[in-house]
Amino acid sequence: MITRKVEIPEEIFIELEELLPKLDMSSVEECVTFILTSLLSGEFDEGELSGEEEEQMKERLADLGYM
Repeated sequence: MITRKVEIPEEIFIELEELLPKLDMSSVEECVTFILTSLLSGEFDEGELSGEEEEQMKERLADLGYM
């Protein structure tokens, strides 16, 4: 699989790194790939988020350069 590098804020990286044991994942890259794959597959139906949560998610994705 071809991969690309993406920069994320240090504080988000640290938060994800701290979650790894709870998520049974071995790397931040694995965690980010899982989250983005789930989001893009429609696993997180828009109806499951409140308007405020959806806006926060869009802002975070925009801050990360995804939108």
